[in-house]
Amino acid sequence: MKKTFCAATLFPSLLIASGVIFASSDGAVKQLSDVGDSVKQIIQEQRDSHGKPPTHGVKPGHPGQPGHQPKPPKPPQPPQPPAPVDTSHAYKDGMRDGSEKGAREGRREGHSDGINAGERDGRRNGTNEGDTAGRAAGRRDGWGVDQAAGTRQGSADGQNAGTNNGTEAGKRRCYDEGYTNGYNVAYAEAKQLGLQDAASYSSGYAKGQADAAVIEVENGQKAGYQAGFSQREAELESSFPAMNAMRGVFAKSGLTMRAMDLPIELARKGYATPEERRAYEKGYKEGYRRSYRRAYDAAKRDGYNESYHRAYRRAYDAHFSISYRNGFAEGKEQGYQEAYSAAYNSAYGAYYEEYSNREYADQRALGLNNGQAVGQKDGFAAGCAEQSKRGYKAGYEKMAAEVYPGAFNAGKQSGIASADKYYSENAVLKVFDIAFYDENNDGKFEASENIMLRAEVRNFGFQVSDDVAIVVRSERGEVVLVPDLRADGVGGRAKAVLNLNIGKLYDVVSPDSDALYVTFSEKGRLVGDLRQPYSRTNPNKVGVVAKDGTSVTKKATWFFPGKVTKLNRGEKVIITGEKGDYYKVRKSEVSDGNWTEGYISKGKLSVQ
Repeated sequence: MKKTFCAATLFPSLLIASGVIFASSDGAVKQLSDVGDSVKQIIQEQRDSHGKPPTHGVKPGHPGQPGHQPKPPKPPQPPQPPAPVDTSHAYKDGMRDGSEKGAREGRREGHSDGINAGERDGRRNGTNEGDTAGRAAGRRDGWGVDQAAGTRQGSADGQNAGTNNGTEAGKRRCYDEGYTNGYNVAYAEAKQLGLQDAASYSSGYAKGQADAAVIEVENGQKAGYQAGFSQREAELESSFPAMNAMRGVFAKSGLTMRAMDLPIELARKGYATPEERRAYEKGYKEGYRRSYRRAYDAAKRDGYNESYHRAYRRAYDAHFSISYRNGFAEGKEQGYQEAYSAAYNSAYGAYYEEYSNREYADQRALGLNNGQAVGQKDGFAAGCAEQSKRGYKAGYEKMAAEVYPGAFNAGKQSGIASADKYYSENAVLKVFDIAFYDENNDGKFEASENIMLRAEVRNFGFQVSDDVAIVVRSERGEVVLVPDLRADGVGGRAKAVLNLNIGKLYDVVSPDSDALYVTFSEKGRLVGDLRQPYSRTNPNKVGVVAKDGTSVTKKATWFFPGKVTKLNRGEKVIITGEKGDYYKVRKSEVSDGNWTEGYISKGKLSVQ
């Protein structure tokens, strides 16, 4: 009786050994739906065999003969070590995924840091360059004092240097011209010989076939796996939330409902062994670090340029003054050097031209001989290399066309099975319809108003998820954010609608544009994010303190006013009225101190 053997693999690391699809001993192919029947048949046969009495030792119908000893059983074979796991693809995929996240976060943080650095450097450089601009006037006055001496000395030095360097250049020119002529002719002739070398073509052809037999099988399996996994993902998500129907698919294919602590990014790419996971995480970290630095530097540079020129011009215009110190001495030295250089260059050019154009026949002959020898060697090697490439390309393409389709189909079946297994054993979260809105929903983000967040979290997997951690950041600040935001876990093939208060705008917030950034994560894995720009308004009249140690007084007078507290530069207060030369103010909700209200001189406050 023929026995049916079946094997399934869920990951490319086991693909070649398992064959992915189910095959019987008579060559027939079975689909996932047939696995259950085959497994039942094998189990029943094993049970039947366990119920039969043993027949070894003495043959039926022949009593044991004296002196006859049974053969000793064979010793058990030691277990073989597992084959090494190829982790190169996991490492590359991890690096690519890390690079994407690093670039996104690097751009955001780099732009902010660049604006701050540009403002600081522009202000500093503008101040320094404005203060030193007057030095140029002194240099102009001293420039013509000592030029005659410079002219005399430069002319003498230029003549000597031009003669020596011109002679060397002429010899080198003749050698190079001879070498080039000899090399080019010999190279062309030798290359034609190399292009006719049959051994080079054959060697390349054989290597191309050997490489394709390995590379294209691997590429086909990987591409097919990812195509199958993506196909099944789309089917699972399009059927959401039809949980019962999909459970039947998993039961039919023999898949379990056991939790599996594996990121879907790894399962989607077919990496499930500890070695592949470690390689993926290593690549992810390296890709994130490199990509983050590149994106951060580029964004910082853009932000830096935005603020630098503006800050520079303000500082330059404010601090420009005439600085004549040391200008005359510098101008005198500069005038000498310029006269020296002009005379030197003139003499040098004339003598260099004369000696460099002379003919040096011995150097030309030496270059010709050397060029011919090297050209012949290089030309033949180049021809053979090109011939080998032609052969490699032809051999690779022929073998790839033979092995890729089968590997792709096998990989696709493995990918479909892997997606079924992953979704049955895990929660798979995605966040949709994320948006920030103001509390009264009038479209205006106003001072002292709460900011709300709405989103829909869908679990496409069949297991209950962990709690969802929510982190919100403001790019420009002046928002009191609620800490430790999170949402309860979402059931299998279910969804949850979130509507949360995430923070409150300062009562002294600057009327300006801002952006809020939110991330949703489960088990430390990002499942959704959004950056939303918005504009905020403030109907309050806000004053900004201009100097450190500014006094808040009890009365609007300079004569025994009574001190309430002192404020430092940049602190904000709300102006509630005016009395003479004073503003009546009250403390902001977000400021420090125990005071409530008082008066500040108008000259010490600027209105926001």
